[in-house]
Amino acid sequence: MSHFTRVKTQIMDLACLELALGELDYRILHEAKIRGWQQQQRPAKVVAQFPDLLCQYDIGFVHNVNTQAYDMVADWWAIRDRIGQDQDQISQQIMQRYAYHKVLKTVEEQGFTLAEERQDAGQNLRLVVRKWS
Repeated sequence: MSHFTRVKTQIMDLACLELALGELDYRILHEAKIRGWQQQQRPAKVVAQFPDLLCQYDIGFVHNVNTQAYDMVADWWAIRDRIGQDQDQISQQIMQRYAYHKVLKTVEEQGFTLAEERQDAGQNLRLVVRKWS
């Protein structure tokens, strides 16, 4: 019985994903296998290994041909038992950092620069960008 669960995302930019994962201290592997409970494995385009060396489970990013995005695939039960964070906490961290890098990349491509960045008590980010004309 497989313990792998797929979480749909809107991740389409692998460069921004890798920046996000790097910021969160994941080790990044390309075209590797996701490790799960009882040595189960699944192939993935990108694999994020936890910085905690005691966690032998990974998060993979697998291309979804229907949405053209990269879905998160992991043995979330095993990960929760090992590191004490659940699927929602982990995926929210990754998605927030991904969105941050995607926004920065997009505004830079449109000629804007980041003028200010603030994070409130609720962990919400506020970015102020400017464009000089």
